[in-house]
Amino acid sequence: MPVDLPAIPEGESLSQTDAALDAMMTRLRALLDPDDLSQDAFVEICAIYNNVAYLFLYLESNEAHVDYKRLLPWRDAFHRDAELAAALLDRLLSLRCDDPEAEEARTSYIASLRAKLKAGLDHKNDALHEQLLVEAKDILDETRQDLARLLQRIGSANRTANPYATFYKLSSSTNSATTRAKLARAWHASRDRRLDELVRVVDRMVDTRRQESRDQGADSVLAVTLRRCQISEAAAWRFIEQYLIGSLEHQQRLDSEVLGATGASDQAMDHFGHYVRGIQAGREVPLLPVEGCLSFIRHVALHLFGLTLTEAPARANSQVRAFDVALDGRPIGQINLDLWETGSRRRTTNTTTGIRNRTQWKTIVQRPVAYVSCRFRRVEDGSNRITFQNVHSLFHEFGHAVNHLLIRKRLPTQSGLEYLPLERLEDLSMWFEKWVYHPQFADHLNLSPTERDGLQLCREVKQLEYRRSHLDRAVTAALDFRLHGSQNDGIKEAFQRLDEEYGISAHCTLGDFPPYFTWPMFQANPGANFAYLWGAGTSAQLFVPFLGTAVESAGEPEDIRDAFSSCFEFDQVSIQPDTTAIFAFYEERTPQGERSPYRVAHATAEKGEDE
Repeated sequence: MPVDLPAIPEGESLSQTDAALDAMMTRLRALLDPDDLSQDAFVEICAIYNNVAYLFLYLESNEAHVDYKRLLPWRDAFHRDAELAAALLDRLLSLRCDDPEAEEARTSYIASLRAKLKAGLDHKNDALHEQLLVEAKDILDETRQDLARLLQRIGSANRTANPYATFYKLSSSTNSATTRAKLARAWHASRDRRLDELVRVVDRMVDTRRQESRDQGADSVLAVTLRRCQISEAAAWRFIEQYLIGSLEHQQRLDSEVLGATGASDQAMDHFGHYVRGIQAGREVPLLPVEGCLSFIRHVALHLFGLTLTEAPARANSQVRAFDVALDGRPIGQINLDLWETGSRRRTTNTTTGIRNRTQWKTIVQRPVAYVSCRFRRVEDGSNRITFQNVHSLFHEFGHAVNHLLIRKRLPTQSGLEYLPLERLEDLSMWFEKWVYHPQFADHLNLSPTERDGLQLCREVKQLEYRRSHLDRAVTAALDFRLHGSQNDGIKEAFQRLDEEYGISAHCTLGDFPPYFTWPMFQANPGANFAYLWGAGTSAQLFVPFLGTAVESAGEPEDIRDAFSSCFEFDQVSIQPDTTAIFAFYEERTPQGERSPYRVAHATAEKGEDE
């Protein structure tokens, strides 16, 4: 019989969530009480752990709005109780499952529990990790205050705005190249005022992980992380290096475009915002209809993957739209669209959370649930509109949701995320985000000619921004890989070594990178940030054949699902993507040289300004 899905925390009090966790723990202990564990009981235990993972992933995604600290002891109770883990291990050792996949999961779970018990479940370094992360974030907060004060001194302060966004707007609207260069120097000096302090904290974070890896008998932090990959350390570095070299070559081309268009003499990226502003050239940036965007991505899911999304009846006052998902008429899960109206609730990014694992053996089913947040604006006519950037994020997270629903076999973990090798986690999400570039996208939006032109502008700007980020992403991945593969170097030394080998300082500085090491991906999978590069390359290769094809005639869903099997099957081989694919995808679709709409007259007028 199906295992019940957990209740959605939306609209529930923390007391109710506390009661739900208590009920799950009570049921878990009841299942472990008999000396013998049945296959059905094992599957239910997997479901319980998946539900716990879901609850905390959802709460974490809403931490700006929900203070759930008093629930954290429950996470420890499920995942850090050595007595409970030992009891579960004991029952699993005596169990034999008739179903081959259930038996495979049982043996994998045994290996996981043994490793946890051997390493110790008290997580002595957790408190130190959290302390160092708080210290790093405090430094970054102080840096933001420094930058806000700089903006105030130059008369561009906005107490409620992000100082980085405010500075970008200021620089891009400044016509004088000389003034933009001066602004950039002042900005970087203020940003790097606390750099040495931040570097020391990041190095301590890395050293703590190094000690943990030595305690596990591993050669490095990277070696531990790569256990969750299907590629070797040598293969991973070969890919990163190819991407880095390609990024440097691309950056030189982009620099030439920007300098040639803006009339600046050097430091091209100090003038990038102004270059983008010139491309806009007075064209209007539209807000897109939410319903049209949802209609299009559901259309893609239906015709390419055979997924039918049927909206469930809305609950009173609910800000969640639930879609029951079926494959060939068979229910396989649910995608919940979490609505966030700009101005009423704030969230920094669109996020997908949910039950990241599914167990499905015979008639015992736990179906996955995914959450996709949708940031929108309600305009004067009462309709809901969304920015192009938020559509891009929405499609990206929809790809993660499809991954959750179509994954073929996996084992529940504390994070609920380890259902594919790390290098393939972003393949499908990055593929889905590229549908904003498909010609049929505009057809689903019922846009006016002016709005269609505005949509094309948004595409051009997004593509340029991605091109600008190539080198930043490559250096970040290389630093992460080198730092966690070493037992000695700090981030400064790792940057210097990369500069000696590849000359990266011609285009970036050390101060660009330490903040990234406070991000969740770096905390969870140190050394594996190259997964984003891998996903970028793979998704570009996979998407190009669809770009010139109508959605309805792209092929049979079963064949397409098979073609994407590496996104759904852990045991598939990880094939290194062609690093040139991602550069070609964006570079061939952005205005350059003579095709650029950036006005020559604009650059000429700029030179003649009073500087």
